[in-house]
Amino acid sequence: MAKRVVVVVGGETDRRSVPYLSRAFVQEATLFDVRKPPGNAALTPLQTEKLVKAAWYELSGRGSPPEKFVVLVDTNGKDPSQVTKPFEDLVASLADIPVPKLIATATRHLEAWFFGHGEALREFLGRDLGSVDSSRPDEMDNPKLHLMNLLQSISRVYTAPVAEQIAACLDQATIEGRSQSFARFVAKLKNGSRC
Repeated sequence: MAKRVVVVVGGETDRRSVPYLSRAFVQEATLFDVRKPPGNAALTPLQTEKLVKAAWYELSGRGSPPEKFVVLVDTNGKDPSQVTKPFEDLVASLADIPVPKLIATATRHLEAWFFGHGEALREFLGRDLGSVDSSRPDEMDNPKLHLMNLLQSISRVYTAPVAEQIAACLDQATIEGRSQSFARFVAKLKNGSRC
Protein backbone atom coordinates (compact mmCIF):
# COMPACT_ATOMS: atom_id res chain seq x y z
CA MET A 1 0.00 0.00 0.00
CA ALA A 2 1.34 3.42 -0.95
CA LYS A 3 1.77 5.66 2.08
CA ARG A 4 2.30 8.95 0.21
CA VAL A 5 -0.67 9.76 -2.00
CA VAL A 6 -1.79 12.87 -3.85
CA VAL A 7 -5.44 13.08 -4.85
CA VAL A 8 -6.48 15.49 -7.60
CA VAL A 9 -10.10 16.68 -7.43
CA GLY A 10 -12.38 19.08 -9.27
CA GLY A 11 -13.17 21.69 -6.65
CA GLU A 12 -13.08 23.02 -3.12
CA THR A 13 -16.02 20.89 -1.97
CA ASP A 14 -14.17 17.74 -2.99
CA ARG A 15 -10.86 19.02 -1.60
CA ARG A 16 -12.41 19.53 1.82
CA SER A 17 -14.54 16.37 1.85
CA VAL A 18 -12.23 13.65 0.52
CA PRO A 19 -9.92 13.51 3.58
CA TYR A 20 -12.91 12.90 5.85
CA LEU A 21 -14.61 10.44 3.53
CA SER A 22 -11.43 8.36 3.33
CA ARG A 23 -10.28 8.94 6.93
CA ALA A 24 -9.35 5.28 7.58
CA PHE A 25 -6.85 5.45 4.72
CA VAL A 26 -5.64 8.93 5.72
CA GLN A 27 -4.81 7.67 9.23
CA GLU A 28 -2.43 5.11 7.74
CA ALA A 29 -0.83 7.46 5.20
CA THR A 30 2.34 9.47 5.78
CA LEU A 31 1.23 11.96 3.12
CA PHE A 32 -2.32 12.59 1.94
CA ASP A 33 -2.40 15.72 -0.17
CA VAL A 34 -5.56 16.82 -1.99
CA ARG A 35 -5.15 19.31 -4.83
CA LYS A 36 -7.64 21.12 -7.05
CA PRO A 37 -7.38 23.53 -9.97
CA PRO A 38 -6.82 27.18 -8.97
CA GLY A 39 -9.84 29.41 -8.41
CA ASN A 40 -12.98 28.01 -9.96
CA ALA A 41 -11.23 26.40 -12.92
CA ALA A 42 -12.68 23.12 -14.13
CA LEU A 43 -10.76 19.88 -13.75
CA THR A 44 -9.58 19.19 -17.28
CA PRO A 45 -6.79 16.92 -18.47
CA LEU A 46 -4.56 19.99 -18.90
CA GLN A 47 -5.29 21.17 -15.34
CA THR A 48 -4.67 17.63 -14.10
CA GLU A 49 -1.29 17.53 -15.84
CA LYS A 50 -0.29 20.84 -14.22
CA LEU A 51 -1.42 19.69 -10.76
CA VAL A 52 0.34 16.31 -11.01
CA LYS A 53 3.59 17.86 -12.20
CA ALA A 54 3.49 20.64 -9.60
CA ALA A 55 2.83 18.17 -6.77
CA TRP A 56 5.51 15.77 -8.02
CA TYR A 57 8.28 18.35 -8.29
CA GLU A 58 7.29 20.24 -5.14
CA LEU A 59 7.07 17.16 -2.92
CA SER A 60 10.10 15.48 -4.50
CA GLY A 61 12.07 18.65 -3.81
CA ARG A 62 11.16 18.27 -0.14
CA GLY A 63 12.47 14.71 -0.13
CA SER A 64 9.08 12.98 0.05
CA PRO A 65 7.85 12.28 -3.48
CA PRO A 66 4.34 10.85 -3.82
CA GLU A 67 4.09 7.11 -4.36
CA LYS A 68 0.80 7.43 -6.21
CA PHE A 69 -1.64 9.92 -7.74
CA VAL A 70 -5.39 9.34 -7.80
CA VAL A 71 -7.45 11.67 -9.99
CA LEU A 72 -11.11 11.85 -8.90
CA VAL A 73 -13.49 12.85 -11.68
CA ASP A 74 -17.26 13.45 -11.37
CA THR A 75 -19.08 11.72 -14.22
CA ASN A 76 -22.14 14.01 -13.97
CA GLY A 77 -24.29 11.07 -15.06
CA LYS A 78 -22.31 10.43 -18.26
CA ASP A 79 -20.70 7.18 -19.32
CA PRO A 80 -17.64 6.87 -17.04
CA SER A 81 -15.45 5.47 -19.83
CA GLN A 82 -16.11 8.54 -22.00
CA VAL A 83 -15.43 10.93 -19.12
CA THR A 84 -12.22 9.22 -18.02
CA LYS A 85 -10.69 8.52 -21.45
CA PRO A 86 -9.05 11.97 -21.85
CA PHE A 87 -7.68 11.73 -18.29
CA GLU A 88 -6.34 8.20 -18.87
CA ASP A 89 -4.67 9.37 -22.08
CA LEU A 90 -3.08 12.23 -20.19
CA VAL A 91 -1.68 10.16 -17.32
CA ALA A 92 -0.30 7.64 -19.79
CA SER A 93 1.73 10.49 -21.30
CA LEU A 94 3.30 11.44 -17.95
CA ALA A 95 6.03 8.80 -18.18
CA ASP A 96 8.56 11.16 -16.55
CA ILE A 97 6.66 10.75 -13.26
CA PRO A 98 7.45 7.11 -12.39
CA VAL A 99 4.58 6.32 -10.01
CA PRO A 100 1.04 5.02 -10.60
CA LYS A 101 -1.46 7.63 -11.76
CA LEU A 102 -4.98 6.24 -11.42
CA ILE A 103 -8.36 7.65 -12.44
CA ALA A 104 -11.37 7.20 -10.15
CA THR A 105 -14.92 8.38 -10.74
CA ALA A 106 -17.71 9.61 -8.54
CA THR A 107 -20.96 8.55 -10.18
CA ARG A 108 -22.72 11.77 -11.06
CA HIS A 109 -21.31 13.85 -8.17
CA LEU A 110 -19.29 13.24 -5.00
CA GLU A 111 -22.43 14.27 -3.06
CA ALA A 112 -23.94 10.85 -3.86
CA TRP A 113 -21.40 9.44 -1.43
CA PHE A 114 -22.89 11.60 1.35
CA PHE A 115 -26.21 9.83 0.83
CA GLY A 116 -24.40 6.49 1.21
CA HIS A 117 -24.49 7.09 4.95
CA GLY A 118 -28.05 8.38 4.97
CA GLU A 119 -28.52 7.87 8.70
CA ALA A 120 -25.69 10.28 9.54
CA LEU A 121 -26.75 12.75 6.85
CA ARG A 122 -30.30 12.69 8.22
CA GLU A 123 -28.95 13.42 11.70
CA PHE A 124 -26.79 16.28 10.39
CA LEU A 125 -29.75 17.86 8.58
CA GLY A 126 -32.23 17.17 11.37
CA ARG A 127 -34.79 16.01 8.82
CA ASP A 128 -35.67 13.14 6.50
CA LEU A 129 -33.90 12.80 3.17
CA GLY A 130 -36.99 12.53 0.99
CA SER A 131 -37.29 9.68 -1.48
CA VAL A 132 -33.68 8.53 -1.38
CA ASP A 133 -32.46 4.96 -1.23
CA SER A 134 -29.29 5.22 0.87
CA SER A 135 -28.42 1.65 0.02
CA ARG A 136 -27.87 2.68 -3.64
CA PRO A 137 -26.53 6.26 -3.65
CA ASP A 138 -24.80 5.89 -7.03
CA GLU A 139 -28.23 5.62 -8.65
CA MET A 140 -29.42 9.07 -7.53
CA ASP A 141 -30.32 11.34 -10.44
CA ASN A 142 -28.87 14.59 -9.11
CA PRO A 143 -27.47 14.16 -5.58
CA LYS A 144 -25.91 17.61 -5.48
CA LEU A 145 -29.18 19.37 -6.33
CA HIS A 146 -31.10 17.15 -3.90
CA LEU A 147 -28.65 18.01 -1.11
CA MET A 148 -28.85 21.71 -1.95
CA ASN A 149 -32.67 21.56 -1.74
CA LEU A 150 -32.56 19.70 1.58
CA LEU A 151 -30.20 22.31 3.03
CA GLN A 152 -32.35 25.15 1.68
CA SER A 153 -35.37 23.63 3.43
CA ILE A 154 -33.56 24.17 6.76
CA SER A 155 -32.34 27.66 5.77
CA ARG A 156 -28.78 26.63 4.96
CA VAL A 157 -26.74 27.09 1.83
CA TYR A 158 -24.54 24.38 0.35
CA THR A 159 -20.93 25.54 0.48
CA ALA A 160 -17.54 23.83 0.67
CA PRO A 161 -17.37 24.32 4.48
CA VAL A 162 -20.83 22.72 4.84
CA ALA A 163 -19.71 19.79 2.67
CA GLU A 164 -16.70 19.39 4.96
CA GLN A 165 -18.97 19.38 8.04
CA ILE A 166 -21.16 16.71 6.46
CA ALA A 167 -18.20 14.56 5.42
CA ALA A 168 -16.80 14.75 8.96
CA CYS A 169 -19.99 13.05 10.25
CA LEU A 170 -19.95 10.14 7.82
CA ASP A 171 -18.49 6.65 8.15
CA GLN A 172 -16.15 5.43 5.40
CA ALA A 173 -17.03 1.75 5.81
CA THR A 174 -20.76 2.42 5.60
CA ILE A 175 -20.37 4.37 2.36
CA GLU A 176 -18.01 1.74 0.92
CA GLY A 177 -20.65 -0.91 1.53
CA ARG A 178 -23.32 1.04 -0.33
CA SER A 179 -21.53 2.91 -3.12
CA GLN A 180 -19.58 0.97 -5.73
CA SER A 181 -17.94 4.14 -7.05
CA PHE A 182 -16.73 5.07 -3.57
CA ALA A 183 -15.47 1.53 -2.92
CA ARG A 184 -13.51 1.69 -6.21
CA PHE A 185 -12.03 5.07 -5.21
CA VAL A 186 -10.89 3.69 -1.84
CA ALA A 187 -9.47 0.58 -3.55
CA LYS A 188 -7.37 2.82 -5.77
CA LEU A 189 -6.13 4.76 -2.75
CA LYS A 190 -5.23 1.55 -0.93
CA ASN A 191 -3.74 -0.75 -3.49
CA GLY A 192 -3.82 0.83 -6.90
CA SER A 193 -6.58 -1.36 -8.24
CA ARG A 194 -7.50 -0.32 -11.75
CA CYS A 195 -11.08 -1.57 -11.31
